[in-house]
Amino acid sequence: MLAINCEPAQRKSVLPLLEAMGITFVPVESDWAWAEQQYGVTGTPEALLIDQQGRIMFKPAVHDADTRIGLERQVEALLDRAQP
Repeated sequence: MLAINCEPAQRKSVLPLLEAMGITFVPVESDWAWAEQQYGVTGTPEALLIDQQGRIMFKPAVHDADTRIGLERQVEALLDRAQP
């Protein structure tokens, strides 16, 4: 899981928000130009599933139970690929 904070000035509010959501990792800090160039991110929130080589494999959109099942399958597919 990779989280990118494209608004470093909001650092003081981002970390408490993530903590309240039960997210225990620290987001990468960058700017919009880097996020767009590297991952095609032009707005937030944006979700990407990235493989071990840093390639975007899926851009999941979770809106309901059916799309959540799709996300679970995408995560499983990535984990299966990572197995030796």
